[in-house]
Amino acid sequence: MPRFLNDKSGFTLLETMIAMAIMMVAFASILAVESGSINASNRAKQLNVVAMLAKNQMIEAEYEIEGKTFEEVKKTDGGIFAQPYQDYRWTMEIKEIKFPSLSFGGSKTSGGEDDGGITGLMTKLLTNFLSKAVRELTVTIFWKKGPGEQSFSVSTYWVDLNHEFELQE
Repeated sequence: MPRFLNDKSGFTLLETMIAMAIMMVAFASILAVESGSINASNRAKQLNVVAMLAKNQMIEAEYEIEGKTFEEVKKTDGGIFAQPYQDYRWTMEIKEIKFPSLSFGGSKTSGGEDDGGITGLMTKLLTNFLSKAVRELTVTIFWKKGPGEQSFSVSTYWVDLNHEFELQE
């Protein structure tokens, strides 16, 4: 009888099952890592598109308000992007900024109030001017994500340097 027929070497069923289990764990780990990598790549791509849309919408808003006074511009606007970005929508909001009352340590009364000196008057005038000459322009991009909605906002400040400096409180 030939020698290879009598040789009982080989793998048992238990050894084969253990090897298969090790391979399954390794393949599952590789699959999980690849799935996470694909999800991160898709998220980065989506955020890149959103940032590009926000930048473009901000530029359009700046062109629209260039050379106009605050009263000539719509305070809010919005819409849906054209193809291929129809799944995204945008809003634009222009808000007046209220500056806090600036105090440079002018003379105070015993009650802690400004006595109406030149420093107090100048800080009130400056605060009033800044509140009327500066606006915050915010562009927000919205898109559907699962059952909810995600958003991404960018803001800039619009300063009207030609705004009249009023010498009244």
